[in-house]
Amino acid sequence: MPNSSASIVIPTYNERENVLELLERIHRSMGSLGAPFEIVIVDDDSPDETWKVASQQSNGDRVRVIRRHGERGLATAVLTGIQAANYDVVVVMDADLQHPPEKIPELVSLVQNGADIAIGSRFAEQSALEGFSFSRQLLSKGADLLARTLFRGIRSIKDPESGFFAFKKSVIADANLSPVGYKILLEILVQGDYKTVSEVGYTFDKRGGGVSKLGAKNAVDYLHHTSSLFLRSGEFHRFWKFVAVGAVGVILNLTVLYAFTELGVYYLLSGVIAIEAGLLSNFILNRSWTFRDRVTSGLRYTLTALYRDHAVRFLGIVLNLLTLWLLTSLFGLYYLTSQLIGIGVAVLWNYSGNQWWTWEPTL
Repeated sequence: MPNSSASIVIPTYNERENVLELLERIHRSMGSLGAPFEIVIVDDDSPDETWKVASQQSNGDRVRVIRRHGERGLATAVLTGIQAANYDVVVVMDADLQHPPEKIPELVSLVQNGADIAIGSRFAEQSALEGFSFSRQLLSKGADLLARTLFRGIRSIKDPESGFFAFKKSVIADANLSPVGYKILLEILVQGDYKTVSEVGYTFDKRGGGVSKLGAKNAVDYLHHTSSLFLRSGEFHRFWKFVAVGAVGVILNLTVLYAFTELGVYYLLSGVIAIEAGLLSNFILNRSWTFRDRVTSGLRYTLTALYRDHAVRFLGIVLNLLTLWLLTSLFGLYYLTSQLIGIGVAVLWNYSGNQWWTWEPTL
């Protein structure tokens, strides 16, 4: 197959009203490349018979329709399409006309000219959001923040959860892909093998015909997906290293408090010394173990990281106490239950702070 060729994978479910216009626009836009291409539609047995409409369109020689029975889900449909694709360059897009087919040649060209992944970005330069309500923007920002906190490697990418992108098949040749829901690009970015990512801004249009598939289930699927990815990635091991280091810090804190108090030091002063001993223990162990791959040498970096770590953990203590007070005084929970929840909140805060700030290079 020629290297300039591309397979365009489109997952569909009840997109009868949009599929003919979409296919027509793809054929027009791909004509400018002057190279063979194919369109692989993966339909989840749509009740509106999207699969039948797509199969009967006039340019059927370029279109293949895979009708799945008993299986549903955008991400798994995309994987089915990728496995069936004949060409090395694969484009993924939705069928609801919110992704402009006219941008496909640019994405394909970027991959042909060296990019491993080319993303149609809703947030890059020359992009616009025509089909995004305020509530959807808010949910998108929250999802994006969660992903960037868990997976540091994607932070330089403006739209890591786009549904419109092109990539080389080699990126996922050895990847363990197991997506849930509809954020297949996030799965590829975390699990794939690549060096260069390019982004192209585009206008995210309003949906054509049909009804949006977004709902509460998508939010649950997203949380399931990110937690699954976290478990399958090296970041899960990092998190448990962080928790183990924290446990060592607690033991040291209690030991120092007991030792100094028994030696006759006023217990509050012993408490201050014990807290600092625990904090220093956490810092040293995280620097040499948990975040060893991020450490930069030099006194200035070390002192800056030490200051940042203390600042993060001070706010963690405040959040712990605030949670304890709120749950006990306002909601009537047993104080030990409230404290356990408060500790959990503080651990998540401290980990996020270390991920985002403490161990980043000094600017």
